[in-house]
Amino acid sequence: MQAPNREDHRFCRDILPRVSRTFAINMRLMGGSLGDSVRTAYLLCRSADALEDSWRGDAGEIRDRFGGLVAAIDGQEAAARQLASRAARSAAGRPDLELVAHLPEVLRVFGALPALDREAIAECLRVMCFGMSRFAARAAERPPASAYLDTEGELRAYCYAVAGCVGVMLTRLFAGRVPAKDPPAEARRLALAPVVGEALQLTNILLDWPVDIRRGRCFVPAAWLAEHGLAPGDLVGRDDPGVRALSARLESWARESLARVPEYLTLIPPTAVRIRLFCLWPAVWAAGSLAHARRDPEFPWGTRRPRLPRAELWRRAIGCMFVRPEAALREA
Repeated sequence: MQAPNREDHRFCRDILPRVSRTFAINMRLMGGSLGDSVRTAYLLCRSADALEDSWRGDAGEIRDRFGGLVAAIDGQEAAARQLASRAARSAAGRPDLELVAHLPEVLRVFGALPALDREAIAECLRVMCFGMSRFAARAAERPPASAYLDTEGELRAYCYAVAGCVGVMLTRLFAGRVPAKDPPAEARRLALAPVVGEALQLTNILLDWPVDIRRGRCFVPAAWLAEHGLAPGDLVGRDDPGVRALSARLESWARESLARVPEYLTLIPPTAVRIRLFCLWPAVWAAGSLAHARRDPEFPWGTRRPRLPRAELWRRAIGCMFVRPEAALREA
């Protein structure tokens, strides 16, 4: 693959804040080769998100696009160019599809990363693409307004496919710079890594509820809906005891996962301050966002997605530097 040039690196830096609100803040903690690897990994994962969220089609088209992304990650430049060309036709005014339209540039930067980093990132993308393709293609074959997931087990599997595997990938990237003190600690860190991603994904599923349901994407499992005699469309538009119960259940899952983040952080050496904060900040923002959503009298059936103001994101981030992780999450 062709070596990256200055414009390739500039594109990756410039597109990041356009496809992420909070991760662009988090990335300020990362520098050097680790920063390059984490940024590139995020952009490739965000490209996979775009294939699931912003580029609809029939089941065959969805599988083909994800297959193309995996082929591109594995070094097939023709697959990258083809996927980019197809995305460019719909990219106007849509930053996530614009990112896919510039996939060859991101992949040139990816190709220059250290070999072990490329391996970790590629493995994450394969897991992500397999999971997203499975659920998105199945949804395309179902009647409109069907639940995207059927059971609690599928909710767990989906969270791993789109976020838990990212926690594993990041842990592998960290290990190359900040190894654990011994093999058992390294194994424990890897075992806990999916919990961090799951906590953030469950939080996003809940916070995105007002928007996702209205665009026909319901991540509340069908089995949960059946317990309350509800259909996906019943989750928005009006207050309902069943809706409140399902929202509380999803929030409880998210908080249980968030409560385990400090355990993961204890396995990162205290001297690796930036890495510890990189992991802690999103968890604190997630906990704060859950509290913010609770104060919204129309959440989750209303039209708004609760968002912490940017100043509040920074206030909570700075506050993390002066208290233990457990306290930071409690205060959030």
